[in-house]
Amino acid sequence: MSALNHAIFNPKADNENLLALLRESRERFLQSFAGVTDDESRRCPGDGQWSVLDTVEHLAVAEKRMLGLVTGLRKPRPSDASNREEFFLTVIADRSQKIEAPEAARPQGRFASLADAAAQFRASRDSTIRFVEQNMDDLRATQVTHLIFGDVSTYELLIIMAKHAERHALQIAEIKNSAAFRANMAAKS
Repeated sequence: MSALNHAIFNPKADNENLLALLRESRERFLQSFAGVTDDESRRCPGDGQWSVLDTVEHLAVAEKRMLGLVTGLRKPRPSDASNREEFFLTVIADRSQKIEAPEAARPQGRFASLADAAAQFRASRDSTIRFVEQNMDDLRATQVTHLIFGDVSTYELLIIMAKHAERHALQIAEIKNSAAFRANMAAKS
């Protein structure tokens, strides 16, 4: 049994587990594009692929939308609902599994700069962390509807949010390791 699965509701332990995931993934994501200039952030590795800025925009928008679910649209979760925490811990960050972003969270040039997109992500993630820090409810007893995964417990959604940032940190690493991005960097040297 994972440290995230508990037979008895323990808000302090549950919240500490979530906080560790949320903080660690925030730092990993922000570090993934540290040092990337605005010009570099706009370079796509290929046709139909996202740039670093596109990726940060997507995460900033998705994080804000999911935070809205966590803080506002929760409803009681049926006691017989399946627990998918382990699934989300494993699958969300797995880049070998492609997941199509919902239309509302696709990049549309919402931010003028990489710094602006990063600031929106940071503000939403900081609000998510504050929510968890202040929470005393059993987050497994409520649920929200995720656009891709359907009904998930609030606890599962917070795992999804943490792992979603990890997924896109990996995507940014892929972009930075692409031939197009490296060629651009070499041309600047």
